[in-house]
Amino acid sequence: MIKVSSKWFDYSSYGMIVGILSISYLVGDALARQCMGTLIERGFAWQALFYFAAAVAGVCFLANVFLLRESRTESGFAEAVPNPLNLFADGASQPAGVRALLGPLLRSRAFLLVCLLSLGCTIIRETFNIWTPVYLRDYLGYTMGNAAGMSAVFPGVGAVSVLLSGWLSDRLGANGRALLLFLGLAATASALLLLMSMRASTVGALLPLGAIGIIAFCLLGPYSYLGGAFAIDFGGKQASAMSSGIIDGVGYLGAVVAGDSVARVSVAFGWQGVFVALAVVSALAALGAACLYRLNARTAALKAALP
Repeated sequence: MIKVSSKWFDYSSYGMIVGILSISYLVGDALARQCMGTLIERGFAWQALFYFAAAVAGVCFLANVFLLRESRTESGFAEAVPNPLNLFADGASQPAGVRALLGPLLRSRAFLLVCLLSLGCTIIRETFNIWTPVYLRDYLGYTMGNAAGMSAVFPGVGAVSVLLSGWLSDRLGANGRALLLFLGLAATASALLLLMSMRASTVGALLPLGAIGIIAFCLLGPYSYLGGAFAIDFGGKQASAMSSGIIDGVGYLGAVVAGDSVARVSVAFGWQGVFVALAVVSALAALGAACLYRLNARTAALKAALP
């Protein structure tokens, strides 16, 4: 989707375009949790869930075969305008091989920093994606079906955040995404500490659920920039797919951590220990986003000074 987007849309709208693309999986996640929770509550076996998912995948496959085009030039429109600061702006229209694609990316400190940010943010995101139903069931007392349905608050609120963050980033200038990423991660760290302090026995079940919604709002919008708008900014039309693949690939190492390691921490220290650990990760990522903001500002100033 990133590669196709780089050939369909101008760089001035990357934030909003990637925001719209991102809500496809966030809204899909929320709907899936609601639908699967309903099917479980009504007594359907696991096989029915897989048949349902297969039917949805089949509809998406047919839509892509008959409707999707690689570039807007195939539909008679002018070629899309890439970010003039992309790492391939002065190179060939199509790099000659893998080394030509990887070299400019891996030599960029800003790109490597975004990869590390993707790692940290994915740890937080996937922890809530994977473990929210378990937390709602075991700690807050929801039934299995209700926990699956209520966990949709994380991707559901995230979809609103993604759209708003995409719209804002296109209006805040070249470094707006880095600024929003810093603010979102700092707010996420604060919200995680708030969630850590909540006890179901004293505050009920709704307040922790509200805190999860705040975390989703602060995290998922800025997070969507990493493998999306940032990837197209770095790679342009030549290497946006490679850029996105590396950023997301490093990020999903965090998904591995969010699985086994979070389980071990929750057993040893309880959910409060998990939320404190995630708050530390978010705070460190916020510092990384601040460094990215300064690095991008310096790069833009240097390129503007060139004749």
